[in-house]
Amino acid sequence: MNLERYRRQILVKEFGQRGQETLSKKNIVIIGGGGLGSNSANIFVRMGIGTIDIIDKDTIDITNLHRTSLFTQEDVGKSKALILEERLHAINPEAHIRGINQKITKENIESFVKNADVIVDGTDSVSLRHLINNVSLHYNIPWVYAGVYETVGMIMGVLPQKTPCFQCISQNIPESIPGEIPVLGSLPATIASIQCNETIKLLLGKPLAGLIIYDVWDQCFDVMNIKRNPDCPVCGKK
Repeated sequence: MNLERYRRQILVKEFGQRGQETLSKKNIVIIGGGGLGSNSANIFVRMGIGTIDIIDKDTIDITNLHRTSLFTQEDVGKSKALILEERLHAINPEAHIRGINQKITKENIESFVKNADVIVDGTDSVSLRHLINNVSLHYNIPWVYAGVYETVGMIMGVLPQKTPCFQCISQNIPESIPGEIPVLGSLPATIASIQCNETIKLLLGKPLAGLIIYDVWDQCFDVMNIKRNPDCPVCGKK
């Protein structure tokens, strides 16, 4: 690892060379390569995460371009996962990058995440987030939820058996939104940055913030200290 590449990051007192060396040994799996997932991947590869898998079956659509930083007009119609693999490797050849052009299902998710240190949510599907939540708790793999709508984003890290899980908070999140999801172009990159910070804290064993809610239009930022639901059907005491 070329430490000079990360010299300014190593100077951060909460991080240091030990933190940098730790990141170089970590494996994250990003599920979804759109507005959130691609922006998160861009940050992770620059920060020095050692191994990054990006899983997405979708192709790049022209409507993706207003909220992503790694896709171009020429990429429209191509695989999100495979283009991200190419771009991320060009940014940091030291990182091990794998773009997986497959759809996540209940039957295959274990094979994709079983070696992950953290799972990163880059999807816009609530049902898929419940699937991530279930496999996270079953295999004791932390994950970081993020979602965006119009000008508001939410982020929460889930540490199995220690923090609330996604099911604990999901009564406040609609299962589906009819039509296309409205998203301000600046929002996904902002929320992805916060999601990356929470992921880095998980990888370094640092405390998580809680449920973070940020409205980029009104500049309203809130952190909610939500408790685990003892009656939660997924993570509650049996």
